[in-house]
Amino acid sequence: MKHQPSANACQHLGLASSKVGEVMICPECGVVHLSLNHVSLRFDVEAFRILAYMLAEAQLNIESYDARLPKTPEAPHVTGFEIAPGKKMH
Repeated sequence: MKHQPSANACQHLGLASSKVGEVMICPECGVVHLSLNHVSLRFDVEAFRILAYMLAEAQLNIESYDARLPKTPEAPHVTGFEIAPGKKMH
């Protein structure tokens, strides 16, 4: 990866974004920027491609694993005691 800082700062072109982060590329130097909350990683295009394939394979394996698990009814999520409005707890 040859990130050549020039007189001008990199101009990032957005490729994708979601609630967990974003992927951008600098067309000038060819560096792919992956930003996830407080972490930012830089890749050359080929390294990013390999990472993307690895993550896609992992997701397929997760989905395959989930499909083999027995289906059980979901337990209600208890976050604390709920008291009806106007009712006192003794």
